This record gives sequence, C-alpha cells and structure tokens, in this order.
Amino acid sequence: MRPLSGGRTRPIIWGNGMKTQMRFQKILMLVTLVIAAVSIVYALIFCSGIMMQVSLVLEFDNSDLGATELYNASQSFSDLFLILGVILIVATVLLYITACQKRRKYYVTNYVAIGIVLAYQLVYIILLIINVVNINSAYNNLDMAQCELYYNTEANATYGKWSSSTWMISLGYAYAAILFVNMAALVLNLVWKIKLMKGEKKLLESGLVKEVA
Repeated sequence: MRPLSGGRTRPIIWGNGMKTQMRFQKILMLVTLVIAAVSIVYALIFCSGIMMQVSLVLEFDNSDLGATELYNASQSFSDLFLILGVILIVATVLLYITACQKRRKYYVTNYVAIGIVLAYQLVYIILLIINVVNINSAYNNLDMAQCELYYNTEANATYGKWSSSTWMISLGYAYAAILFVNMAALVLNLVWKIKLMKGEKKLLESGLVKEVA
C-alpha cells in the first residue's frame, strides 16, 4: 500500500498475484503447445516394435494368428491420430493467436479459444482411450508364440529381435492422463484469472487508484 493525499492508501492492484498468474499462464500455454506436438510424434512412432514386426508375419503366413487384425488396427490408429494430432496443434495455436499467454485481462476471444482447446482435448482423450483399448484387444488375440516363430524363421528377424512389448499402448494411456492434467491446469488458470479480474474490478469500482508495480 502507498499513501495518497488525505491519509488514504493506494493498493497496487497489479501486484504479486497478477504477476504470478501471468507467468503461470505463459508457461502453461507453452506446455500446452508442446503436449499437442507430442501427439504427432506418438502417431508416427506407434507402428514400431511388434506393430511393425507382425507385418512380416503376414507375408509368410495366411493362417489366422491375429497378425492381420493387429497390423490393420495399428495402421489405422497411426493414420487417424496423425490427423487428430494436426488438428490438436491447430486448435492449440488459437491460444497464441488470441494472446492467451500474455493478456492481463481476458476477452471473449480468449474464452472461446480456451473453450475450443478444452473441448477438443476432451474429444481427443475419449477417442484415444477407445482406440488404445481396441489395439490392446487385438494384441491379446495375437498368437504370440506362432508369430514369433514365423518372424524368426521365415522373416529372418528382419526388424531386429522379436519384441512383445506393448509400450506404445501404455504410452497411449499415459498421454491421455497428461492431456487430462493439462485440461485441469487450463481450467484452473482460467478460474484464477477470472478471480483476479473480478478483484481488480471491485477495487476500481470502489474508487481506488490503479498503479502498475
């Protein structure tokens, strides 16, 4: 507080609370963009390991070992989430177009941009979980022993040592969790911003003088 004429005091409305919130929103918007970019990487690396190795099994065996189902499902997954990832990045860029990372006061465009990102992230999470569950189901239907045998003997282990790891499936669940946490952070940041804006408005309406620290 700083003294005014007549013995009154002047609050520094844009104080530590607003400064802290603005630093947080700047970091959050950058983190949100990075998280969105990870979706492209995830889609591109999904068809690796066993997802790639089963493609060679298909070339040497026509029996139903579950390889066709897993291979087709993984390819469809990669194609779909590459497109969804691009859309996620475009949606996230809206945060920067509307300057959500640096505005002291949010306007209608900022609320709309954040709303679009939150809505799309939710849709993306739902689709991701559904598709990862389907991939996991296809994996469980795989005749692992026979596929490994064909891969090692007929395909000569062309893509390296046979791997039964499902890290790409686990990564899908982990990525969905990260997106959910990011959604929660965006909501909390918005609530924080609204509270500070309302507090500032009340001080201004009470006739107190605004001073930027």
